[in-house]
Amino acid sequence: MPVAGDWDDHEQVHIYNPNSVVEAFQRRKLGSYWKNTGAFAGVNDYIELNKAGLKDDVIAMIAGERRVVNTATFQNDLTHYKTKDDVLTALIHMGYLGYDTETGEAFIPNEEVRDVFESAVRVGDWTDIQDALDHSDALLKATWEGDTKRIAETIAKSLQDYASIINFHDENALACAVMMSYFTARKYYYVKRELPAGKGFADIVFIPRNEGEHPAMVVELKWNRNAKAAIKQIRDKEYAGALVDYKGELLLVGINYNKKTGKYSCRIEKRA
Repeated sequence: MPVAGDWDDHEQVHIYNPNSVVEAFQRRKLGSYWKNTGAFAGVNDYIELNKAGLKDDVIAMIAGERRVVNTATFQNDLTHYKTKDDVLTALIHMGYLGYDTETGEAFIPNEEVRDVFESAVRVGDWTDIQDALDHSDALLKATWEGDTKRIAETIAKSLQDYASIINFHDENALACAVMMSYFTARKYYYVKRELPAGKGFADIVFIPRNEGEHPAMVVELKWNRNAKAAIKQIRDKEYAGALVDYKGELLLVGINYNKKTGKYSCRIEKRA
């Protein structure tokens, strides 16, 4: 079973199963070795059943979101599924998903399992989700390279990927869209939303898993304003203070969405 605790807590490391433990000791390195078991094929088989709404829930959970699941209809039958809830409940029973009994929500419990889901999607038949993964990879690369035009274009493409998941009408929806647009960044970062920092809360903070390998990022979002105002807010409210102990390169990223034109703008500043 997954190690107890907050799966995205950067102060903890989670190893999912005995095979991973053995591999970690033999290789003298922590990593995701779960795909060497039957888990990968199992997840792929289940999600490719593609019951109505399942695709949206899977991509949302890969991005770090939770999804409500009705487990009451499941008949403990691992061969017949009538709804997406049946499939998700089966994945919960088999340990591929975590389940919060208080909220009735399913979630991907740790990074190792997330990697398996992402790999299953990439080799499966869900071409639109594969496109979303590719857009997310491209967005992260554009951010590292400071290509603000490409960032704006890629976020716009990502919004189309998630149009059925997010009701895009305010700054909170923009935050969800951007979080999901960057979801493959979790390979390299601990991603924190609304992180207490300085004189308020930073919209999204990306803390590198390995300091020095990639720049840390503080992202501020604006709705019907401009990207320059987003950068100014990061500085004025000292949001970079959330990374006071971080010694590597830091990117300040401002993203604005203009509802009237339907276009994004972006601005990036580097702090060494």
